[in-house]
Amino acid sequence: MPLNLAQKKAIEFINGPCLILAGAGSGKTKVIINKIIYLINQCQYRPHNIAAVTFTNKAAHEMRIRLSEHLNILEINKMIISTFHSLGLEIIKQEIHALKFNENFTLFDEKDQMMLLKKICKKEIKNDTKLLKKLNFMISYWKNKFFTPQQVKLSAQSNIEEHFASVYKKYNNYLYELNILDFDDLICIPTLLLKNNKNIQSRWQKKISYLLVDEYQDTNNSQYEFIKILTNHDSNFTLVGDDDQSIYSWRGANPKNIFLLNKDFPSIKIIKMEHNYRSSGRILKAANSLIAHNLHYLNKKLFSQLKYGNFIKIIIGENEENEAEKIAKKIIFQHLSQKEKYQDYAILYRGNYQARILEKILIKKNIPYNISENSSFFSRPEIKDLLSYLRIIINPDDNYAFIRIINVPSRKIGKITLNKLEEFANKKNKSLFQASHDEEIKSFLKEKTINKIKKFILLIKNFSRLSYKTPSDILDHIINQTEYKKWLSKILEEPEKIKNSINNIYTLSEWFKKMLKGDEFEKPMNLSKIVTQMTLRDISEKNIKKDKQDQVQLMTLHASKGLEFSSVFIIGMCEGILPNQKSINDDKIEEERRLTYVGMTRAKKQLFFTYSCNRMQYGQILHMSPSRFLFELPQEDLKWDKNISLEKSFIKKQDAILKIYNLKKILKNKK
Repeated sequence: MPLNLAQKKAIEFINGPCLILAGAGSGKTKVIINKIIYLINQCQYRPHNIAAVTFTNKAAHEMRIRLSEHLNILEINKMIISTFHSLGLEIIKQEIHALKFNENFTLFDEKDQMMLLKKICKKEIKNDTKLLKKLNFMISYWKNKFFTPQQVKLSAQSNIEEHFASVYKKYNNYLYELNILDFDDLICIPTLLLKNNKNIQSRWQKKISYLLVDEYQDTNNSQYEFIKILTNHDSNFTLVGDDDQSIYSWRGANPKNIFLLNKDFPSIKIIKMEHNYRSSGRILKAANSLIAHNLHYLNKKLFSQLKYGNFIKIIIGENEENEAEKIAKKIIFQHLSQKEKYQDYAILYRGNYQARILEKILIKKNIPYNISENSSFFSRPEIKDLLSYLRIIINPDDNYAFIRIINVPSRKIGKITLNKLEEFANKKNKSLFQASHDEEIKSFLKEKTINKIKKFILLIKNFSRLSYKTPSDILDHIINQTEYKKWLSKILEEPEKIKNSINNIYTLSEWFKKMLKGDEFEKPMNLSKIVTQMTLRDISEKNIKKDKQDQVQLMTLHASKGLEFSSVFIIGMCEGILPNQKSINDDKIEEERRLTYVGMTRAKKQLFFTYSCNRMQYGQILHMSPSRFLFELPQEDLKWDKNISLEKSFIKKQDAILKIYNLKKILKNKK
């Protein structure tokens, strides 16, 4: 398909900062690919001076594959095509001499962080998981704002804030002592390093003479600073994003980063890509109408040259089960009468809990479905066990890898022993691995127990030697010498679970060997880099299972971003669900509206909204009100269920709520 005028402008604008405001389905990946090709073939940029940064390994890999259709592999391999965190990791590794830790560092994932915080706050917080999660969130927030523990302590306004600041300091010290980094460090450390060291800053700015960033609207504060510091004095960069698709504020994304660009780069060229190639005219009209209720600094309006299309249908159930039944009947009817494939349908929801009744009804009606997983392959227990073995080979001082595997498979080393070992290690100011070698341990533990620990230490040392000799066989050595599969079969018992776990181990082993070798799209990696990359994937990517079978796709609205389907159902369109109650209470409706907009713009031909009049919650029946978003759509393009009529009084009430909301928004913006 030839380039349209906006796409052509976006590709050919090279000198100076550029923001491409790319609406849903407007061909942004195509523009990024073509711009890289244009930079090399027409502007004489060298591939090794170009960096393309995105948020997922999947997107980076897809970029490489699409570039391979136009450039040779040598050129592609010279470019930096990676996630933000992988680029940060690369800078850390290349500039390790200027940092205060060793190159054999390992990475903490979220579970490791929670375990550490639980340990630090054992007396004060005990088992208050909610408070621990809040603390974890706050530490991430402070790091991304570049706040030190001292700064946080000085600004504390309550005892709990002072305590949090104290924990933040202990947390940082612990990571430093054990040569461990967390996810946020991978952006914060290189950003501060580049800011504070002009020589290193200059070197990286020369190395990256042109920067492209995809999904720019998802950047947080530290990523924005990272981008700013990486660009040279000419500010030759292209940022591609859509403020209307910013749906990750809960993990720090700040849509206002788009508006900050005008202040930091007054000469920035803004190019709007508004031609949508995906959805029917009616779907786009409704999506535009909905998102127009949000505040915009940069206005855009999607348009389509496809057919105007079908009416948008509102399906109303008496209760959740009836709502799911109506969805199933609609899919079966179209599958049989119009020969539609099941895989062309997606059912999207606000929270995973909404899938339960759907699954029940789809099974009952014999409709095949695939529910997208909300967990990474790397978060499965057997994978985390084996990665912990690799982590401790790389960094023996990684206490959390040590704790996870010292008794996996069982070596009859219990919690009491581990507590005593930890107490001894703290007293000697050593890691658990180092403390296990100390002669004075004899006064803490029985000889029989010490021998068990020493046997484990010798095993790890042996694995370490083997990892240098034959790295490609190290996983096989670990699995065989520990008799891991035999132990796994014993604890899992159920044949299906055993089979799945063994298959996962086989997949990990094959993937590990491929990463060591590399291929035409990926450079060979060493053991350390493989483990950090796998940990990164676990933290940053929750995988949607790719299955080519003919199945209806079930997923959250968040997980649907970047995908497209012929027909889309957005379910649970009730006040308190979409928008959810927390957003209503906190007056944060705009992100819920963006989330609904993302769901709507996944649909190519058909769009359905569904809700139920009554829902069961904790044994009580709740009477639900339709979502305010349904009344922000052009009513002439909707077809409501005929069997249930909406009372005019409710619509008037809803209009009044919306007027108050809009008035609040105007007053807030005037402050």
